[in-house]
Amino acid sequence: MAEEHVKALKRSRAKLVEQRRALVKRDCTTDRNEGYAERIVAIQAAIAATDQAISDEENEPIPEKEQAT
Repeated sequence: MAEEHVKALKRSRAKLVEQRRALVKRDCTTDRNEGYAERIVAIQAAIAATDQAISDEENEPIPEKEQAT
């Protein structure tokens, strides 16, 4: 089950990286950079949190709750 979580987290991270790249590309082509730093910081914080979650899942998987039958 941890493998599924890691795969989902890695997909999420890839999407965040694409958002960051798109933001940089778009904002570098215009003179309007209002809020640019805040958006970059928010995306980078999300990437760092995702990296930590991936590391947690790979090193010490959190046990799944037992499903009621």
